[in-house]
Amino acid sequence: MPVPELVLAPTGRRLTFSAHPGERAHIFRRVGGAAGPWHRVAVNARCPFLDEDVLAPGTAVEYYVHVQSDAAAEGSLQNRSHLLSITT
Repeated sequence: MPVPELVLAPTGRRLTFSAHPGERAHIFRRVGGAAGPWHRVAVNARCPFLDEDVLAPGTAVEYYVHVQSDAAAEGSLQNRSHLLSITT
């Protein structure tokens, strides 16, 4: 999977990632650095994902993209995860 991309957009933060049919992307967000808790902001997200929550300018925000697929042929789950950060 190509590495996801996170950019500032006029209406928020746009997260672009790759997911194939049968895969589910769950997106988590943490505001304020390592001291902040992770919150799930999207379940079964589509690409691109636009986070339109208003954050104060200069806020550090991190996103964790977790892509999960059912590997039916192998009988197991396969997971891919990426961590991205940006300052508003």
